[in-house]
Amino acid sequence: MGLVEGFSRSTLRQMTELYEGTTKNGLGAVLSNLKSFPKDATLGTLVSGFLVVLVAVTGPIVIQLTAAKNGSFTDAQTSNWIFITWLTSGLFGLFLSLRFRMPMIGSPSTASMVLLVTSLQAHSINEAVASYIIVAVTFIIIGATGAMRKIMKFIPHEIIMAMLAGVLFQFGVQIFTSFTAEPWLVFIMVLVFFVARRLNVRTPVVPVFIVGIVLTVALGKLQFNGADLFWVHPQFIQPDFTWASAINLALPMVLATLATQYAPGFTVLRSAKYQPPIKYSILTGGFISLFTAPFGNTGVNTSTITANIAVGEHADPDKTTRYTAGVLCGIFYITAAVFTIPIIDLFNMLPPAMIATIAGLALMPALANSLHESVAGVQGREVAMATLLITISGIQPLGLGSPFWGLVAGVVLSAIPLRTLKN
Repeated sequence: MGLVEGFSRSTLRQMTELYEGTTKNGLGAVLSNLKSFPKDATLGTLVSGFLVVLVAVTGPIVIQLTAAKNGSFTDAQTSNWIFITWLTSGLFGLFLSLRFRMPMIGSPSTASMVLLVTSLQAHSINEAVASYIIVAVTFIIIGATGAMRKIMKFIPHEIIMAMLAGVLFQFGVQIFTSFTAEPWLVFIMVLVFFVARRLNVRTPVVPVFIVGIVLTVALGKLQFNGADLFWVHPQFIQPDFTWASAINLALPMVLATLATQYAPGFTVLRSAKYQPPIKYSILTGGFISLFTAPFGNTGVNTSTITANIAVGEHADPDKTTRYTAGVLCGIFYITAAVFTIPIIDLFNMLPPAMIATIAGLALMPALANSLHESVAGVQGREVAMATLLITISGIQPLGLGSPFWGLVAGVVLSAIPLRTLKN
């Protein structure tokens, strides 16, 4: 009888671990959750998963198109890049959501894509791919060793956020420089954005995009261009490893991704009463990124802003079935990847002023948050401002970009001992 009871407890424990996502049996967890997915999915998780991807194809894609233009990418290279980032974001979220039974949302690093907007003017796509490989290997090491906390402790969070704010700064400015080209279009889009923010709309960039499309058609600004292809054909890109690209691209990308993607992404999950699988998330993102970097993938990681759409009670009141939002998000991401070229063709029809405005408005919350966090500490404000201004300046001593010099200045200045005055 004791043997039967022991066996029953063991079986019960295994079933509980599978249900809660805490089991060490990865394949068993995936198969179990995949089997229960059809009955666990709800309309709320379906809508949430769709909204996450809708935001991705109306905001970050604009940043990618801008970076690709600055880097003189061919049409094939541009579509290849966007395709691989959406595909891997979908696979990342799909696998981890089924493995750990929680809404894990994947996304490319927005901060990394923003860095590429300026850096690709000085580096070739081959150098960029080499940097992606370095970043992926670095994250595999970080995930395996648990070094994330040590790295974040060595470089003050305020300095990283100040560097990011400096990189984002130009996107905010471009909203208003675009006003001279299309005053009514830009004005109404900005107005819609702030009205949506005041009304606490979860995804303000979506109504902005819809209104922008309607106005573009109404004003006769839509530019029809013929498409030669429909399907993306992944292309291998030969990496070119150089010290300059490793310092200008790889180093800022690693730090920015840690500070703006992984760290806040895990915080979002904790706020929803989940225990995020930090090690497995970083390792999964690292390995997926490593294998797809030669095809132009900047890297995949946990989402932050869009993750809020899928992890809260508004997605599903039942915490144990909310993982389906992550699964559905992954499916929608992969579907978007299949239709990459038609989606790019749509954006190529839009006037440049609308593209610049969408990009700026999509990144405005990130810019505001970066500025706020960079000056949150009273004693380090001047150091953060020095980092911010150096990054904005665009200086390139020794051929190294201003984001790198901003980080160097911030680390050196913050290392100066602080004298405490006694009353």
